[in-house]
Amino acid sequence: MPPSPSLPPSSKSLTYTHPSSAPHITFSPLTPPGPAELLIKVHAAAINPVDIQLWGNPVIGLLAGKKEKGIGCDYSGVIVGVGKGLKDGKWEEGAEVFGLFSRPTGEGTFSQYIKVTPSMDPICIKPSCWTHEEAAAVPLVALTAFACLDWLPAENASKSPRRVVVAGASGGVGIWCVQLSKLLHNAHVTAICSSRNTSFARSLGADEIIDYTSQPVAQTLLSNLPSGIKYDQYIDCVGGTEMFEHWDALLHKNGSYTTIVGDKTSRTSMGGPLTYITYPSQVLRYIRGYIFGPRYANVLLYAESKYLEKLVRLTEEREEGKAEGKGVKLVVQDVVEGILDEGAKGEEAWEKVRAYMVEGRVRGKIVVSIEH
Repeated sequence: MPPSPSLPPSSKSLTYTHPSSAPHITFSPLTPPGPAELLIKVHAAAINPVDIQLWGNPVIGLLAGKKEKGIGCDYSGVIVGVGKGLKDGKWEEGAEVFGLFSRPTGEGTFSQYIKVTPSMDPICIKPSCWTHEEAAAVPLVALTAFACLDWLPAENASKSPRRVVVAGASGGVGIWCVQLSKLLHNAHVTAICSSRNTSFARSLGADEIIDYTSQPVAQTLLSNLPSGIKYDQYIDCVGGTEMFEHWDALLHKNGSYTTIVGDKTSRTSMGGPLTYITYPSQVLRYIRGYIFGPRYANVLLYAESKYLEKLVRLTEEREEGKAEGKGVKLVVQDVVEGILDEGAKGEEAWEKVRAYMVEGRVRGKIVVSIEH
């Protein structure tokens, strides 16, 4: 069956064939969505460290064989096709949506059109107060932050506000850990970041700031604690093992050390729970924490639409004045244009994106504009 007359016959995507090979433009036939699928016209996509990790991962190449592999998993766009099995009124053509689409051996969101399965891929109606560029910056990092905060103890022994430390507070996941700690848990948040991001971290709601470029982090954290109080959670968005010699001094017995990176420090190698295999000391740490406390966890994002819907409700309630306080702060450092251009503009755009992925040190998120 051919696509709708209003749609082009093919979709343009940025793909690669072999690990670490230069990406190139691919044209694929644009077919109608399957019974359980939505066809989405992508307006914006976002980059994440996982993109560079998958791009250079030989295992993904083996799983995918020689077929083209896409880049990107965050997106925001418009529904242009609804599968026959989804004609229940929830999804309609013309609706603006955002979500997470991650199939590491196949398509990516650096594409003009993607097919999404709502039962498998987190997706949500985009609030009207967000631009497509802002919405594309949300899914992966916000869903990861929800997973992190699930390890925040229900309460502490002193009954005082829970204390959360966020290392890498100005990065993609860090900004959400700071904000959700405040908005959902009313926690006291200490943000660890560089001197150039101290004011930015404060604007996210952080109560205290530690500049890791000029202050000894562990000693400063300990000196900032009131007498008899310890931290409830240390969220690591950076990696490394420097803090573990201070683990018991910083965290109370029911507290948790939660990481999205693990012990690794390289941006180009896979992080998350996979590092339990490459860094087995984490397994011992997890067992030790489970028995004696504080707990240790290396977490992966929650790939469920209900968390995106929770963010949207939080945003809309504050927009409508039904809830006190400020809404969430969406942080887009740069929007890169021309990524699907077949000429020099496209090559320049890719080099800019690649540099962001490899070098890091980004405030918030980098978003890619998808041209049609």
